[in-house]
Amino acid sequence: MNVLMPQLGETVTEGTISRWFKVVGDKISAGEALLEIETDKTSMEVESIESGVVAEICAQMGAVVPVGNVIAVIAAVDAPTREFELSKPTGADGNVGEVEDLYGAVVTPLKNFGQVRTENGLRITPLARRVAERDGVDIQALARDLAERGVTKIYRDDVCSADQISSSTSIPTSASISATSSGSERIKLNRMRRSTGAHLAQSWSEVPHVFQAVDVEMDKVERVRKQMNVHASVTGGVRLTYLAFVSRAVCLAVRSFPLINAHMDGDALIVHHGVHLGVAVDLDYQGLVVPVIRNADGLNVMGLAREIESAVERARRGALIEDDLSGGTYTISNSGSFGTLFTVPIINRPQVAILSTDGIRKRPVVVEADEGDSIAIRPVGIIGQSFDHRAFDGAYSAAYLRELKQILETRDWSAEIDAHT
Repeated sequence: MNVLMPQLGETVTEGTISRWFKVVGDKISAGEALLEIETDKTSMEVESIESGVVAEICAQMGAVVPVGNVIAVIAAVDAPTREFELSKPTGADGNVGEVEDLYGAVVTPLKNFGQVRTENGLRITPLARRVAERDGVDIQALARDLAERGVTKIYRDDVCSADQISSSTSIPTSASISATSSGSERIKLNRMRRSTGAHLAQSWSEVPHVFQAVDVEMDKVERVRKQMNVHASVTGGVRLTYLAFVSRAVCLAVRSFPLINAHMDGDALIVHHGVHLGVAVDLDYQGLVVPVIRNADGLNVMGLAREIESAVERARRGALIEDDLSGGTYTISNSGSFGTLFTVPIINRPQVAILSTDGIRKRPVVVEADEGDSIAIRPVGIIGQSFDHRAFDGAYSAAYLRELKQILETRDWSAEIDAHT
């Protein structure tokens, strides 16, 4: 069976092989991980769909392979195996040269990427050597640490999650770290953080950001949320979060303010008829991804809660593909679980706006009534929006936030849930 480079998304034409979990001659079972493929946004493991033995490996780690190309061959257990001839230069006499060693020297016209083996004899892949040099990782210190754990070969992932400082200090797995002469550590950002940072830095420098916020009384939302979550604790159903209600309110408010759900295209504004809602997900402080809920405006509160829960679970399990992270028309940044007061988010360009939701706290509020004003304790949160001033003005954004506030505070949420669950 030929293993082909899978398509990680509709617009993806190639993938980068970041790691092989098997070598030629290894047995593999159906459903067992064979290799890992990555893009700037995500990575995924490719599983074998058949049992057998790895007969050929057709592309080395670090190789960028077009979608549909053969990257490995799985054969019957008793079939002969051979390493794919990754580099077979043909000389002037027509004879084929030596096969490249997967752990051999990597030389370009400008650079030789380090030794094939470390001082203590561990073999290190070409991609790992390149990443180590790029990120300033002390490969010899890493090799000593890995050898103590019984590791015999060093891969790219080992370098990216290098553990190289004293045992009294914990190291973030998101970074490669090397000691400096001052006794501090130099933390190299991982690929995801570099990609996110570059995207947001470009947005911040190119987009004229404006931020507005409103406070929202969430007592109606809270009553329904508590009631439904008591039911969910008994039935094992999905639990409702504030984010699900905010997402639903966004989809309703956008109907009256369609310019919010748009993106910039040169000097034109492309307004989308459907809401494809991006939800920012923290990956245990190691990075940030924004999976997209397709056609969110067609879902009720419970439907949004299920989709958001599924997206967050897949994001933290590393099971998102490229399509899950593309095509968003509006984004919500949710820091409320950390108890923040308000957050000024950076727009996820080319989108023209992004919403921030923060912690819900009990506060004293003025309640107006015909018989006079009074003070009551209500759950209140701040909802804010950063928007691209080229797309619309502050009055439009403020009117949208007012509509969003009114929906959250006055909508009969129990009727919506009762009618659609």
